[in-house]
Amino acid sequence: MAKRTVSLALAVTAMVFAIFSILLSVVGGPSETTPGSELGFDLRQFEGKLTRLEAQLERVEKEKATTIPIEDDSDVEKPEPVALDTEEEIVGEEEAEADEAEDSLAVRISALQTRIEALESDPIQRGYRYLDSDSVELRKQGILALERIANSDPEALAAIKDMLNDPSEDVRWLSVDTLADLERKESIPLLMGMLDDSSEKVRREAINSLGRLGAADAGPEIAGFLEAENSETRARAADALGRVKFAGAETALLASLADRDSEVRGQAISSLGEIGAKNAVPALRKIYNENPGDQRYRLVNSLKSLGDNEPFNLEFKRLSAQALESEDYNKRTEAIRSLTYFAKTEAKGLFEQLTKDPHKRVRDYASWALRNDRRRR
Repeated sequence: MAKRTVSLALAVTAMVFAIFSILLSVVGGPSETTPGSELGFDLRQFEGKLTRLEAQLERVEKEKATTIPIEDDSDVEKPEPVALDTEEEIVGEEEAEADEAEDSLAVRISALQTRIEALESDPIQRGYRYLDSDSVELRKQGILALERIANSDPEALAAIKDMLNDPSEDVRWLSVDTLADLERKESIPLLMGMLDDSSEKVRREAINSLGRLGAADAGPEIAGFLEAENSETRARAADALGRVKFAGAETALLASLADRDSEVRGQAISSLGEIGAKNAVPALRKIYNENPGDQRYRLVNSLKSLGDNEPFNLEFKRLSAQALESEDYNKRTEAIRSLTYFAKTEAKGLFEQLTKDPHKRVRDYASWALRNDRRRR
């Protein structure tokens, strides 16, 4: 079976080269007539052949995945296998490449050729090969493959860091996110450098990743993004400041309580609680008393963490009564959801009581709340 897989892969390779040669002769060769007219070549025919070729490659890869020969290699330490190029990933690749305007026939052929050549490689070597591909999606898959060994393999880590300079914002975004996943503090200076990236998407992920790594040195730069034009970027900065905990965070976050965007205000409220900003209690309490809006439970959580328990007690009492006594079962389930959000531990006894409620929907929500409680612990 393995020999048949190799033979089929070689056949596919030959088909790719043949088609690519035709494409070059049609597009690149000089002609005084319509390109390809003498050969009777139709671009649509080429695309149809390419589609069939991609389907054939998928079958080869699936067959290979199920026909790996078993050898006595119990004494050999091997890297964990990496699942690449599933049907969903291939569909996602085609969609992403279309979005990136990278679905040219030449790029698709190049990506297909890279996959074929990598079939006989182990997953890690395949990851390195993918990093050199013309395809954005293959380069992203290469990063994900190398992530699994990057904490123990300096070469793999360096390769991921190199992708911070990739021309695609999606690849740079994934590189930033991966370095944060790896939790390598020495990556912080590199990630701080990405705060100046040309892409808003990448800058936003750099802010998030620095927050995840608790990069206090990046605090002043992150605080500067609270003035960004993009509201999602401001919200990400407000969230990150709750985790980096640098000295000037409290002042910056207090100013963001007046931001025009609701999510930015909400993140600022939560972060003030996270950093233990006791001086923020009067401002937070004023918002809660006068106009909490959709920030009610964020305010309750933050105030409680800062030592002001009264709003928490008021909301807990109100929602408990609503969950038990309201004649509208929708209001009862709404109360259960709200309690799960900000008082899941304190409301556990109430949820258990409501699993015996006469109304099935209430029972279902109470059971969900208990599962949610256990999952979050």
